[in-house]
This record gives sequence, structure tokens and C-alpha cells, in this order.
Amino acid sequence: MAVVVRCQLLTLCAVLIVAHVAAAQRCSVTSGSVALRNLVPPGDPLAKHDLTFDPTFAGQAIQYLRSNDPDLFTHMANSPAIAHILSHARNFDYDVPKDSPEALVTSLLDPKDKQAARSALCEQSLRYFCGPMVEDPHWVADALRYLPADFQFRGMLFLTFGYDIGVAFNPNASLNCTAPHFDNHPRELLYYAIHELHHVGFMTYQKPPKLADIKTSADLLKLVEYSTQLEGMAVFAAYQRRCDDHALADDADYVALEDQKRMQADLVSYFKDYDYLKSRGTQPVDADAWAVMHRMSSGERLWYRVGAHMAQRIEAAKGRAALVQLVKQGPAQFVATYESVSRR
Repeated sequence: MAVVVRCQLLTLCAVLIVAHVAAAQRCSVTSGSVALRNLVPPGDPLAKHDLTFDPTFAGQAIQYLRSNDPDLFTHMANSPAIAHILSHARNFDYDVPKDSPEALVTSLLDPKDKQAARSALCEQSLRYFCGPMVEDPHWVADALRYLPADFQFRGMLFLTFGYDIGVAFNPNASLNCTAPHFDNHPRELLYYAIHELHHVGFMTYQKPPKLADIKTSADLLKLVEYSTQLEGMAVFAAYQRRCDDHALADDADYVALEDQKRMQADLVSYFKDYDYLKSRGTQPVDADAWAVMHRMSSGERLWYRVGAHMAQRIEAAKGRAALVQLVKQGPAQFVATYESVSRR
């Protein structure tokens, strides 16, 4: 029997009212968060997971930009959401202030001339996050489907204001309510949540490399292998739901994945760079080596698209259980398994 749940954000003027299933309860007045186990019946497989949906930071950011209340700024600077983003930024050396939470919050809220538009987009994202995403949270099972059976969530999914579109740093993940990709397409929040929550699970078994520790081409090759499995399996985890929802065309990675000619070209580019790094061995990283990482990540997004293609091929050839087992076996084995089934 459905009951009404109120997402009561401490700093939001409006009260968002959503309906969801069975044991659902009021979101916390002080944190605005709601636990997954309270959104499903007690016997539901999702009830064992300690995952909490927390939109507090996004709500506080909207209200702060309206009021300029210094107490709200302090709350944001001391929040678990900003601690999560700061940990991610320090590990992956993001180009944001990393010296203090206060500096990071200021950076996320800027620039001032775009704050009104970003707040409006954030409100749209907030309504979806506190509405459809918690009305039926069984989409979380899409991430779990491609993780080992012994994995359990033990963290938060934050809705934040600013930063990357979505990030994960075990045990937490976050989505950026102001990401342009979500504008007028709020359901994309759900697909990206699957992606980031899969990252959380993957990082539980495979610790992410620290960018500052990369000194040689061999180190960079390990990062490429790691990110190929991390990103590729996360892209693939959301594939079936996107397909069922006719939403593959709404994201460029899936458009590429469905384009056989494009994927063949991407595979050639990927392994050209992969073999180049491998041939360099322990040579120090230089501009040419770092250019590989750009093409793999933000440029041609090769480790997302080729990684998803690898996951797809491995599952087709060996089954989902074998693909999931590779989460524990690790990135080098993931790439090697693909090579064995593709006979590159």
C-alpha cells in the first residue's frame, strides 16, 4: 500500500511530496535524506542495503543563493556531501580548490551571473530526485546486477550543486543537479545514478589509482585498464534500462555503442593508444603519454565506449556471471578476457 513521503529539506521553502511503497517514512527533517530500506518492503532484496538518498546539499545551495545566509554556507561547508566531493577531487586531482571545504563550496556556486539559471535547473533535478527516483527505487538493482553477490551498499547518493555530472568515491556517489545534460531530461539522473552506484561497488573491490602516483607509462597503462573496466561496466549496467525506455539516443556514449562502424573505429584508436603505452614500459610519462588519457576520457571517451563494448562482448560470449567475476579479478584480466573472446 502506497503512503506519502515528504522530502523535507531544512533549507527549502517548498515541501516536495512523493508517493512510494510499503515501509516508506518521512525524510529526515534535519538532513532531508531517506534510506533505501524505508522505500521497499522488509523482504525486498534491496532492504539489506545501507544506501541513503540525500538531496540536502542541493536544497541548501538553492536557498543560500536566494538568501546569502552565512549559516547555510557553514552547513554546506561542513556537510558529508562536500567531504565526499573534496575526497574525490583530491584523489583524481580535479581542477577545483582542494585546500578547504569553504573554498570548494564557493567554487561550486560560482559563477554569479549563471546562478539563477543553475538554481532553476537544480530545482528541476531536485523534484525528480525526490520524486520518481524514490517512488520506485528498484532501478538500484540494475547496478547490483553487475556487481558480486556479496556486495552491499554502505553509503550515500548525494544530489549536489556543481562539480562533474556525477562522481563516486567509495562508499558514496553523487549527481550534480546543475549538469546541463539533465536540463529538460531529468530521467537522465536515474541512468547516471545507476552508473555512479556501480562505480561504488567496483571501487569496493578495486581501489582507484591516485593520479599523483602516476610516474611512468606503465602506471598510466594501469589507469587506462582500470578506467576501461570501471567506466565500461558502469555504462553497460544502465544499458538495458535505457534500451527498455527507448533512451539510448539521449546519451552520446550509447549512440556510439549502437553504431557498429563507429565502434570499430574507436576500437582501433583505443588499442593503438593501449599498445603505445605498453611499448613504452617504465618510461616517464610525458605530454604524448598524457594525451592518451585525454583521448580515453574527455576527448573521444574511448574508455567509456570501448569499455562498454568489451563488457557487452564478454557477457555475450561467457555470460553475465563471468563478467561479474571480473569485478573481483580486476582490470588487466577484464581487458585480457575481451581480447580472448574477440581474438584481436
